[in-house]
Amino acid sequence: MFAYRFYTLGAFLARRFTLPTARRGAAVVGRLTSFLQARTRKTLLSNLRRAFGDEMTERELRRLRLDIYENFGVFVLDFLKLPDFDDRLFHRILTRRSWEHYERVLQLAKDGDPVIIFTAHLGNWEMAAAAGAAHGLPLVVLADKHPSALVTRFFTERREGRGERVVSVDDFHKCFLALKRGDVVAIVGDRPVTGHGITIDFFGRPTLVPEGYALLARRLGARIVPGFMVMNENGLYDMVFEEPIVPRTTDDEESDIRDTVERCMRLVEQYVRRYPDQWYVFQPVWPRERRSRPADRGTS
Repeated sequence: MFAYRFYTLGAFLARRFTLPTARRGAAVVGRLTSFLQARTRKTLLSNLRRAFGDEMTERELRRLRLDIYENFGVFVLDFLKLPDFDDRLFHRILTRRSWEHYERVLQLAKDGDPVIIFTAHLGNWEMAAAAGAAHGLPLVVLADKHPSALVTRFFTERREGRGERVVSVDDFHKCFLALKRGDVVAIVGDRPVTGHGITIDFFGRPTLVPEGYALLARRLGARIVPGFMVMNENGLYDMVFEEPIVPRTTDDEESDIRDTVERCMRLVEQYVRRYPDQWYVFQPVWPRERRSRPADRGTS
């Protein structure tokens, strides 16, 4: 109940201020949150050490952690303000290149082949989906459930209010039906929320990631379009879609799926390296490694 009240209060306050003012306040709230959430603060720093520990000093890593919290505050703020986003505001905060990229994906969908958009917990995937739906993409988004049913409903109403259709991870089979009828399915595919997946190397360390989207794409002949929406130095969102990935189809389905997942996750690593301050990983990315090597645990 607390989480639901927190989000509803945040939504009420967010809509009372202009976007620039609200964003400044959200960055401050994000900074404060970093001091209040000791557990996630520690987990985030542990993830950053494993990814960038050979490239950054401890001081730089802690500064990066604070930047991530501030940026995540803005991410949440923009999500809460989604009901205020009309076509004019979308075009004001997205770069021109973003709309050109959306047009390419829209054309792919019109060409007839099933299309899966793959993204990660990087940048603002919620804004990416909302803008895509506003641009005419027949979008179905796969979403995890919040522990609170009230919060899940709150999130779903915001997404569907922008024209998206929401499918729960528990109903993954509905993505198959959506693709068959010509919808574009968007999946945040870098974290195994169900606890199942395949193990691959990510930043040179083994981790578990989802593979369902790769299996779905292979069996349906769908194109996977990796896309990431990041905020630039001017506070504008820049949506970038990479070239479509066509899943390999040989007699070894397991190997084909692994190949597709590894190609997608290599792109995730590239974008995380470019935009580390917009990488929102507050849960362990390498949980098995963390349990097996307790001496590596850092203090917050």
